[in-house]
Amino acid sequence: MSSRLVLLVAAASMLAGCYNYVPLRRVGLVPSTYLAVMLTESGSEELAPYIGPNVLIVRGRFLSGTDRGLVLSVLAVEGRRGEVLEWKGETVTVPGEFVRSLEERKSATGKTVLLAGASLAGFFAAYAAFGPGVGGATPGGIGTGPAPR
Repeated sequence: MSSRLVLLVAAASMLAGCYNYVPLRRVGLVPSTYLAVMLTESGSEELAPYIGPNVLIVRGRFLSGTDRGLVLSVLAVEGRRGEVLEWKGETVTVPGEFVRSLEERKSATGKTVLLAGASLAGFFAAYAAFGPGVGGATPGGIGTGPAPR
């Protein structure tokens, strides 16, 4: 039972891993790549009716490149003050002249391993401090029952 729990904690840590954004050239774009598109000042102003005011970064999955620009399934936008607004995958086309920089999200193996190791160490420390937990019955399965009257 405890080995299953350890594996579950390790798997959850790996799924919730850490990511880095690395610069990407437009020629290397592959559909379904998770991108962070930093907008120019004029791009932020021109796209405001579609993505909201003062947006600095558009994050989402790359769908395709057209003559109009990059077509993204938007998952979040980040404002100039750092506020992040979640989206539900709506499609937005970002014209190429509005793109200041383009970054691809890559998993950060070192950070993920560190997170998984820290999670496992925390689990073992909690287990050592508190034991396997309370089962609700006394040893042998015999309870004391109610007090006699």
